[in-house]
Amino acid sequence: MSAQKSDKIIAIPVKAHVKTFLEHKDNLGKGPYEIRKDHWLGELITAIFSFHPLSEVEIPAEYFPEKTVKLPTIEVIPKFKVNRELLTDEHLNKVGMTLEVMFKHALIFYSRGRMTLLRSEQGAVNRFYEDYQIDTSHYDTDAAFKVVNRSKAAK
Repeated sequence: MSAQKSDKIIAIPVKAHVKTFLEHKDNLGKGPYEIRKDHWLGELITAIFSFHPLSEVEIPAEYFPEKTVKLPTIEVIPKFKVNRELLTDEHLNKVGMTLEVMFKHALIFYSRGRMTLLRSEQGAVNRFYEDYQIDTSHYDTDAAFKVVNRSKAAK
């Protein structure tokens, strides 16, 4: 469900390819998203927001607030209590980081499944990009191939 903009909206910075992936009709769809605590995203938000204080030491440099301020955001309207006084940019960036990890897992599992049919890693990754309408200027296919290859090496 979507709602009108309000002070209840929490904007979570994510990389452009993650936003495109999440906004796909098979995932969250177009936002803002009204999220219950028992929704997978609500559970993720609750877990990350419950850590306080969260310091920059726990966040990679590419997710420091001064770098993520330029990223697109997904907008969430929690249908549960969030203590906004304890909510920091680092918390929001940690959610964005976790959503990027989820994107990479989706890419890996999709590609593995498609490779059993296509017998082509390149075809599988390209099909993922096509199905989720990921722009290669937001996340190039070389990066995707590296993610998929690293997952094969970790077996």
